Parts: sequence; C-alpha cells; structure tokens
Amino acid sequence: MRRLVTVHWLLITCLLVACVAPVTPPEKFSLITHPDGRLYVGDQVSFEVMMPSGFKPEGHEVQVSLGDKELGRAGFGPYGVAGRTEATLWWAWDTRDLQPGPETLTFTLLPDDLTWQETVTLQPQSGVPPPEPGAHWAVLTSDCCILNYITGTAAERDIASLAQVADEEAADLSARMDESLSEKIPLVFMPRVLGNGGFAGNAIYVSYLDNDYLGNATAQVLHHEFVHWFDTLAGGDLRPTIFQEGLAVYLSGGHFKPEPLIPRAAALLELHWYIPLRTLADEFYPQQHEIGYLEAAALVGYMVEAYGWKAFDAFYRDIHATPDGRDSQAIDTALQAHFGITFTELEGSYLELLKGQTAPADVRDDLRSSVQFYDTVCRYQQALDPSAYFMTAWLPDYMMMIQRGIVADFLRHPGGMDNRLIEAMLVNVDHSLRAGEYDQAERTLKGVNVLLDVLTAYPNNGMQTSVCPALRTKVRVPEGFRIGAYSRKIKTFRRVCQPAGSSYFAVVMVASGYHYGQIPPPIKGAMMFVSQLKYGLHHNCR
Repeated sequence: MRRLVTVHWLLITCLLVACVAPVTPPEKFSLITHPDGRLYVGDQVSFEVMMPSGFKPEGHEVQVSLGDKELGRAGFGPYGVAGRTEATLWWAWDTRDLQPGPETLTFTLLPDDLTWQETVTLQPQSGVPPPEPGAHWAVLTSDCCILNYITGTAAERDIASLAQVADEEAADLSARMDESLSEKIPLVFMPRVLGNGGFAGNAIYVSYLDNDYLGNATAQVLHHEFVHWFDTLAGGDLRPTIFQEGLAVYLSGGHFKPEPLIPRAAALLELHWYIPLRTLADEFYPQQHEIGYLEAAALVGYMVEAYGWKAFDAFYRDIHATPDGRDSQAIDTALQAHFGITFTELEGSYLELLKGQTAPADVRDDLRSSVQFYDTVCRYQQALDPSAYFMTAWLPDYMMMIQRGIVADFLRHPGGMDNRLIEAMLVNVDHSLRAGEYDQAERTLKGVNVLLDVLTAYPNNGMQTSVCPALRTKVRVPEGFRIGAYSRKIKTFRRVCQPAGSSYFAVVMVASGYHYGQIPPPIKGAMMFVSQLKYGLHHNCR
C-alpha cells in the first residue's frame, strides 16, 4: 500500500533571528513513496509531497537528501486529473548501492529552510515478490501499434491475441473517423488496475491482468482509448472534455460494455441523476463517473443523429476558448456559429428526446447497479489502493521506465487480505452485472461497503493481532475486539469478533454465494457479511 506519512513541523520563532519576522510553517505535509508497499534494496524510489490546507505553494520547492547527498528537488504544481497540488520527485532515490535496514531522509522546504526527517526501512532484495525479480520490458510490433509489456505477466502470455484485438479496433476507428496513422500507436499494458483501466497521453495505457475487478473488457477499453488517439490526430482547438469523453463512449457503443445509450440516458431522468449540461461541461471529472460519461455520450449521439456526423465533427473541431475560460461558454459560441442555437436550447431539445423515451426495467436496473459499482470501486481505491484512484493515479512515463529498467511501479500494488477479499468481491459484482443479476450485484455491493465501513473505522494502525485456534493462524481484529465464536461446516465458516461493549461484528463466508443481513437472532448493531470463497481467502477475521 502506498505510504502516507504525516509530518509535524517545528514552529520557528523570532528568537532564532531577532531582526527577521518569524516564519509560520504549515502544520503538516503528507508524503507518499513509490513503488507501493514495502521498499527493497535496488528500488528507484519516487516521492509525492502534498501540501496541507492553507499553504501557498508559489515560489516553494521541496528538496530531499540522504545525509549530505541531495537526491533531488521539485516545485509544487498540479498532479493528475484532479490537479492536486504537490511536489513530485520521480525516481529521485536510487537504492541499488545500499544495504537493508533503516535510512533517514531529510526533506527541506525551500526557500524557507524548514526541514523534517523520515525514516524508511529497506527490505533485502531477496524478498522482492515475483514475478518482479526476472521481469523486464518487452516489445511487439503489430500493424497499428507498438505493444509494450512486462514479462512474466498476463500480457506476455496473451500478447499475440492482444495485438490482433488492437489491430482490429484501430482499423475500425481509422475507417469510421477517416483518419490514417502516420506512426504506430504506442500501447502499454499494465499488470495492475489503475484508474478505470485506461488512459491516453503520450501512449495508450491499459490495465491487463487476470481477475481484473473492473472486468476484462480489453477490446472495449482499447476502442475507447483509441478514439482519444484518433481524436487528437483529427485536431481542433479546445475540444471540451464533455465531447472528448462523450465521443469515446459513443463510438465505442458504451462505456465498459455495449449499452443502449439513449434509453440508458433516459433512465437518468427517472432516477433523478441527470446533471445539467453546463455543470457537466465546466466540471466534468468531479461528477459521478458513469453518469457523466453516459450523459455526454448520449448527447453526442443525439447531435450526430440530428445534424449528421460531418456537421457535428466540423462543430467540434471549431470550438475555441472564451475569455471567461468556461467550456460551457465556448460550446455556446460554437453552437450559435454552426447551428444557430444556444447551449440552453440544445439541452432543451436533448431533454425533450430523453423524456420521450421509456427506459426498460433492465436498462434502469443495470444503470443503477453500475453507478453503485463504480462508486464502490472509487471508494475502495481511495481507502485501500490510493495509487489506483483515477483522479490522482500513479501513472509514470513508460519510456522513462523502460530507459531506467523499472517495472516495480506497475507490478507492485496492495495485496493484503483486505485487498484480496474486496477485489474478489468486486470481480463477482462485475460478473453479476454482465449476467444481468442485479439483485445479486447489489447484495454483494452492500457487503463490500460494510467491510469498507469497518476498515475505515478501524484502519491498520488500530488493529491488533489475535490467534484464531480453529484456523491455526493469526488474524487481525480491531482493538478492543476479541474472537467470540467460530463454527465450520463443509466449505462454510463463521468468525465473530466481539467488542468490549455489547455489539458484535461478524464476517460469515459461504462457498455457495452471498448474503447480507443481521446475525440471527438479531443483535443491536450487528452486521453479517457472506462472501464467495474462490481465491483462497480463508483467513480474514474482523
């Protein structure tokens, strides 16, 4: 898991320099190290230093030192989709010549000369988890793309079929968007989940792994990201995000799977989830992910149907920034120039279309469950795998990784019992959604959120180790709790953790499926969760 370290600053008073006004430092900065989890001898370590509330970053930078040796320095700036203000020091600390054990790093805020220290323990290189010790970057060239992958991963195993899928999706879009490739597309397969599974930038980055809890919809994700690539090739000035993402979902026929876009968007009205278009245009990414992408895609589909592809494309390529910096105003200006309507009038006709639709029950149920699913995924990532959260995902430049021989930043990710359990549950939610088993999906999601409630209420530093004799293993339980009961039948077991007070928390896991409810007989404050035992998750007692 990412390391999050809270740093308390020393107050500087005018007693230090009597003639100079005192510097009042911010209360605390936060530090995150990469790669995720434990650090090992041989790692090339990066640092993210996040500023506290109220700190003004202009003119400041952070310097990191080991003893008398400066490792690097960086100024503060926006990071990720969220634009989080931080100082990012990429691969500043090369540990290849060090020995296992603790190392003390000094961080200095310049030009204020305020310093603090952090102790980081390096594990022996012999402990690096597989497949990393023998892994390296490899390349395969196809008709459309240069496929970059790490050996020893699922991508290496399936690289021939991945190349074929990439060629098919790229050829489809080249014809539909009437754009040719003058150079092959750099494609990077990541052996872990990052964000929502795909990013487009200096290359197309796609998560590819077995048991991907976002679903192994590689062709769909590739198609979506290829749209962004061809969209960039086609040009344009502003290209507002609402149309960039809307176009990608529209031309892919759905977001994470094929979907009827207009009926699905009509269901937004029935569920009271519709986002006003000006809000969506000006603040796209902070909106609920599935809702924003769907609404934008249906809008693109409506405009293509109403005006034709060529007219829509000409409008989209001719949107220019306005003095107020708002995308909604830029769209309004371009709409008047191309179609003689305002943004408000476009939304009115769009809403009229949606209100005239009747969303089938299965479409509505799928949308409701999908929104709950992706909200839960974001909650899980923020709580237990923050490097994966799409707004601030840790996404290094693959070319620099290849140049430096780095694979750890993509191979390592949180893999504790909590992560394995919840990710296995999310995999099953995805399977239920794709099978149309919405009640089952929502029951499982309730269980996931109950566990996240407990894990966030009792974080790692509030856990203690207890012995579960029936399992013959040590388990972690919240402080003040004890193992109160244990029973086992064929492929079934229960563990109850009893707190010092009168309430109970239970985790009940059954091989046959999921259930969520109270412990019978009902006890005030009791919770029960049932999980499918598929991935060797047999020792997680809370």
